[in-house]
Amino acid sequence: MDTLVQKAHFMRRASFGITLAELNSVTSNTDLLNKWLREQPIINVPSLGSAAKGIERRNQVLKFSDWLVNQAIAAPNPLHEKMTNFWRDHFVVSLKKIVYPQLLTDYETRLRKYALGDFRDLLWNVTTSPAMLSYLDNGQNRTGKFNENYSREVMELFTIGRGKYSEKDIQEGTRALTGWIIKPDRAMGTAESIFVPRRHDAGLKTYLGKQGNFKTEDVVDILANHPSTARFLAAKLWNTFVYPNPEPEIIDRLAIVYKNSDRSIKAMIESIFSSSEFYSDRAYHSRLKTPIYFMIGTLRQLEIKADNVKVMGGLRSMGQVFYNAPSVKGWSDDSGWLTAPSLLTRLNLAQQMTEDYGDDGGFTYDPKNLTTKELVNLLLDGKAEPSLLNALQGLSIRESTALILSSPSYQLA
Repeated sequence: MDTLVQKAHFMRRASFGITLAELNSVTSNTDLLNKWLREQPIINVPSLGSAAKGIERRNQVLKFSDWLVNQAIAAPNPLHEKMTNFWRDHFVVSLKKIVYPQLLTDYETRLRKYALGDFRDLLWNVTTSPAMLSYLDNGQNRTGKFNENYSREVMELFTIGRGKYSEKDIQEGTRALTGWIIKPDRAMGTAESIFVPRRHDAGLKTYLGKQGNFKTEDVVDILANHPSTARFLAAKLWNTFVYPNPEPEIIDRLAIVYKNSDRSIKAMIESIFSSSEFYSDRAYHSRLKTPIYFMIGTLRQLEIKADNVKVMGGLRSMGQVFYNAPSVKGWSDDSGWLTAPSLLTRLNLAQQMTEDYGDDGGFTYDPKNLTTKELVNLLLDGKAEPSLLNALQGLSIRESTALILSSPSYQLA
């Protein structure tokens, strides 16, 4: 890869796409990576007020969604933002089941605080969050009335992966995870997780080959330090940031980083972005942009000002909205977005985001003094197909932008 392509590729994976100022910057990818990895996250989730229903609750959800969109576009540390989004897609919770959106502001704070920290700390904070206790029912799990939902999913989807545990492990894990309740404060719009000893099964348990009077913290410790968790996370992080289906030796290499760094997510990310494979031909354009990525990336790269109602409408029409995954398994992989309706919606949005509708369009795009060449460099790494270059001849910058946003190459991350 030449310098322009390397920079654009890095910014697509470490953020939601490169801006013109970033493309022209002399700061190296390595310096940016080091800076972002060492910065302390800025956490400023909005206050949604007291718990509400009906239209007031809808307005709270919109306020939270607006904040999420603005953070993704304009966050001072885009890598931290990208990692937070990774964990949202990994530790899935959804507004479809969570009554109060205030639980998600707490959840978002937890994800942001530990996004690049010790995975054990992140897993503990997710497990004991009111949002997860509500979504996967562990707030209802108590001795004498067990609920296995979280015990199963924390192993299958969040840590060691399918096939690494037995039904007995699910049952014993369920017993260890008993005792938690959610105590809401509807007036303040907050909730806290409380451990109630009398609701906990204090008996001897055998879990993943270990025996003891286990509680939630023991389950978290066992899972966070399990060798299968290291490999599970290694594969998923590589799949997300480099290319799908990593070789076994790459998974082994990252698993060693996880173990030797005391479960440091930051160390794994540094290893991934510093690897020679990251800039390989196999990694380049190996991922399809999800609807969220397509929308956020376009707004970010072209510095388009947008009405957030229009943004959320666009995301809904493409089938992907923050905190609205169809199930605990999260969103479909890349191929799931390659449908005619989804792609047609992208083409329509490409027109809407770049047309000049005045104050009625919901999107304000100012091409300034952009040239066609600069557009091709910014959006396509300077590598447009000859047929596309021919099609751009004679078009205005707005028309050229819409055409590029509709091109197959632009859909690739």
